[in-house]
Amino acid sequence: MKKIVALLALVYCSNAFAQVLEKPQLVEKVDTSISTIKEVLIIEAPIDNIANITEAQVALSNQTPQFPGGQDSLDHYIKEAVESFIYADTNETFPWGESVYVAFEIATDGRVTRPIIEMGYNALLDSAALDIVKNMPLWTPATNENGVPIVASYRLQILFDFDLDLDEDFDFEEEENKSNKAHWAGFEIGVQLNTNSFLGFDPNFALNPEWENIPLKSTVFNFNVYAHQFKLFSDYVGLVTGYGFNFINTDYVANYQLQHDQNSITPVYDSTQNFRRSSLYGAYLTVPVLFEIRTHTQFKKAIYFNAGVLGGLRLYSHHRQTGDFDNGDKFEWITRSKFNLNPFMLDACVRVGYGPVGAFVNYAVLSTFKNGTTVGQFPLRFGISFNIPQ
Repeated sequence: MKKIVALLALVYCSNAFAQVLEKPQLVEKVDTSISTIKEVLIIEAPIDNIANITEAQVALSNQTPQFPGGQDSLDHYIKEAVESFIYADTNETFPWGESVYVAFEIATDGRVTRPIIEMGYNALLDSAALDIVKNMPLWTPATNENGVPIVASYRLQILFDFDLDLDEDFDFEEEENKSNKAHWAGFEIGVQLNTNSFLGFDPNFALNPEWENIPLKSTVFNFNVYAHQFKLFSDYVGLVTGYGFNFINTDYVANYQLQHDQNSITPVYDSTQNFRRSSLYGAYLTVPVLFEIRTHTQFKKAIYFNAGVLGGLRLYSHHRQTGDFDNGDKFEWITRSKFNLNPFMLDACVRVGYGPVGAFVNYAVLSTFKNGTTVGQFPLRFGISFNIPQ
């Protein structure tokens, strides 16, 4: 009985002790608030639409970094660099009008460092954009409030397209090369009037009427193939040269045939046939040496004035006569010969015009035929010109 009572007492004590352990314990309240105020870091919100970037964003400073010459110079640098890349690498699939966004830092010594692509297009444009940024000259670094240079960040949008000025007509050749274009290459159409001596204006050849030509039928066609201008003094004055071809047709009085030997050439009247035309053709390789003065650097907007000489080398010549036989049949006689023509041509030349259209006047310094072979003939040639920039 005592053992049973002792066992019950032990069970009771164990239950009481367990209840004490399960009661919630009172814990002293601790103040977890911080009595001092810490510095709050303000983080700039990310850019939602980077395509809206229109100006460079830089680190806060007393003075932002500056490209040498300012914003206009930076715009010009990027424009020139982009266009150089386009001319070198364009193809049929070139992504015109696409942009690449580049971020970089301007170090305290003005160097461009850590360029990265923030928003690219493809490997070709991304690589080109990085090269454009890496090749920039030294900048003027940003400074703090004490004027001490500091590192600053910069962002640029690089547009891979031509920078067209909406106020002006775009000319591919003008954009490609800003140097002045010569007003000579192109073609010219005109007529010719023969005179009997140098600076002796007698188109009627009073003493030698057989050499009188018919101006409206005596045509001139000049094909000026190539032109190059060397700038002199300024953008508005230059020396023009190049090469071209002249095709000259001189119509004489129809019933005269050109008879010639080694030392002379003579028109001989022929009344046995009914002639309609008697034409002497000559083709020349020409080279100009002209001074050009213009009023504008752009080809299409310039009023120009050219003056100088035009030299030539005879390449080909023939005499052509056409007419009708008594029975109504038509004939054409062509004689290919040098006809004692002067192998060289030298004309004093004056040209004036606006942009691609102008007028020319050439006056022969050398006679058409060799000296001593016949009377002197010094043609006056004039007409209109159509210039093509090169």
